[in-house]
Formats: sequence, C-alpha cells, structure tokens
Amino acid sequence: MTGTSSFRPVLVLHSAGLDRESVRFLSVPGVHGVDLQGHGANPSPATTVQAMADEVAAQIDAPVDIVGLSLGGMVAQHVALRHPHKVRSLLLGCTTAYPNREAMLDRALLTEQQGRDELVSTTLERWFSPEALGSSPEPEGVRYAKERLEQIDQARFAAVWRAIATHDVRDIVSSITAPTTCLAGSGDVSTPPEVVRALHRAIRGSRYVEMAAPHMAYLEDPRRFSQAVLEHLDWAARFAGTGNEEAV
Repeated sequence: MTGTSSFRPVLVLHSAGLDRESVRFLSVPGVHGVDLQGHGANPSPATTVQAMADEVAAQIDAPVDIVGLSLGGMVAQHVALRHPHKVRSLLLGCTTAYPNREAMLDRALLTEQQGRDELVSTTLERWFSPEALGSSPEPEGVRYAKERLEQIDQARFAAVWRAIATHDVRDIVSSITAPTTCLAGSGDVSTPPEVVRALHRAIRGSRYVEMAAPHMAYLEDPRRFSQAVLEHLDWAARFAGTGNEEAV
C-alpha cells in the first residue's frame, strides 16, 4: 500500500434488496453509503437505473471513488456516464453493462407472486455459496442479507427488478473515462465471470480482477473484497497521476 488512498471518500452503492448498511462489511477508510431508490429509508420508489444514478449524483459534492455492487455497479456506470465530473474512480463488482431484460421482468413478476420464505431462500441461493448457506453459526453477511430480504416490501422489490430491466449501456459504456476495475466472482451464477470480462473489455484501460467467491462476494468474503478495493484505490491514484489510460 502506498497510502495515497487512505482518506479518499469512497461511496458504496449496494446490491438489489439490501441497503446502505452494506458498508459495514468493507474495511476501507472513508467509506460511506446511500440507500438507492426502493431500498432502506429512501422513500422514492425504484423507477429506472438512470433515475437512481441522478439521485445519487445529487448527493455527491466532490469527486468520489465509487464501489458499485451488482445493481449498485449498474447505477455507478450511469453516474460515471451522466455525471463524470463527480467520479474519481469506479470498482464495478459482479455487474454488467446490460442484464437479460426479459429475465428481470420475469423476476419482478415472481417476486410479487412468491411467498416470503420462498423469495428469501431462492434469492440467497443465487447470492451465496452452498458452504456459506450451510455454515453454523450463520455468517454475518448471510444473516444481514436474510434480514433485509425478510423485511423488504415485495412490491417495492419487484419495482427494483423492473428498474434493472431499463439498464443497457452497451453502446455508450466505452465512454467511461474514470479509472475502472471490473471485479468478478468465479462462483457467481447470477453474473458469471464472462459477463464481467465483457464489461472490462468495453471500458478502455480498465482492470479485470477475479476472486473465488459467489455473487455476494463482499458479504461472503469481506476481508478479501476489502483488500481488492484498497488495491483498486491505489491503482486508480497511480492511474490518475500518470495521465495514462493504460497505467497498471
């Protein structure tokens, strides 16, 4: 570590169904979070990922490093594209330039129709490894995710999936100029590594990092994920200092 990133403000954008409390799993100086539309204490219903990005950008007073996780990574892409002067760097974790729109709309419908117990169990199975779900005592990250899924209003959650269906930056994501790391989980069944690698290839000068983890990499292995964030921040600081988009 060079120490260049020790006190840089880092904004964490959480995954679908969770909230700003996700930041407690990251051992990163200067970290803070916000509740995205349709989540936590945010009273605004989820509409589009673009609207989420504009709402986030309105809360940023000076350039920040953004760590975007799944849905949060989609929102982060739109912040960087629509408000580039507010973004110092991006870490895009387990996310994509575009989801399968029909799958997201189907998931929204299923979210409205499923019983609560089924919703929680099927979502956790997409998010975590069987080892984490079968552990005793229950890992803190699994417990946190389960609590949020048990509390979230299912109609609000369905609206989140419909908002995700509006995300498609394939034609413009190459315009992102902020130093960007694309991080994949090798065991991610929701956003497999090849999807994250495609995002990496589309963003010029970006880094690709893969860790042995499922979709909720930062909740299942917060220590290693935090280290990946710190390494990204140091790399991004050097990247900006060289003025060379190929800096590594």
